Amino acid sequence: MAWLGKIGRQVTQRYLPTGIMRYEFKFPERYRDTFIEKWANYWKNLCIDYKEVAVETVESARQKPVKALLICSGLAFIAYCAHSNPDEQNFRDKFLFHTNEMILVGEPIRNPQAVSHLKFLETCYNKGVIRTLGLGIINFMWISDYDKSSGLYQAHCEYLEPKFLTFHKRIVDIGFLGQWWILQRTMKDFDINPSEFENLQNT
Repeated sequence: MAWLGKIGRQVTQRYLPTGIMRYEFKFPERYRDTFIEKWANYWKNLCIDYKEVAVETVESARQKPVKALLICSGLAFIAYCAHSNPDEQNFRDKFLFHTNEMILVGEPIRNPQAVSHLKFLETCYNKGVIRTLGLGIINFMWISDYDKSSGLYQAHCEYLEPKFLTFHKRIVDIGFLGQWWILQRTMKDFDINPSEFENLQNT
């Protein structure tokens, strides 16, 4: 990890000390104590603060390169998760795609579990009770009790909203790293009917 410390030392010694704040610009007398000077001083002090933070960060990375590498890797992973996080439209597209695939398969060889899951999602969409909960790096598709457009009191009362402790029972899929994992797992063998093999064994 010596190369990381060498790079940090070079950046600290060569580039940061010779930054934009080395040259001090002085306003003409007519701009003294005006909004322009205050505005310029604000940005000047802000740049100084960021410069000091950058110097301290590079110096800390030079002293503890392994820790710096782990932190950078963690931040990069979080950024990738946020970038690849699937949304509600992506879930609906996946649902329609797998539904079309199921239509092309003959009924005798359809996987009953996959068929049941797709029918359940179709019913939820028809009722308008599918919701999404986005947390930046992960998304949850869950089932509400009422349609969004419902005018019932129960549908809008905050005291009747789903409880946190039982929320996991309402989750129908989890979106993470660009995939909807429950739907993907359910549709893995959608064209294999286990009951066919049971009949073969009995004969």
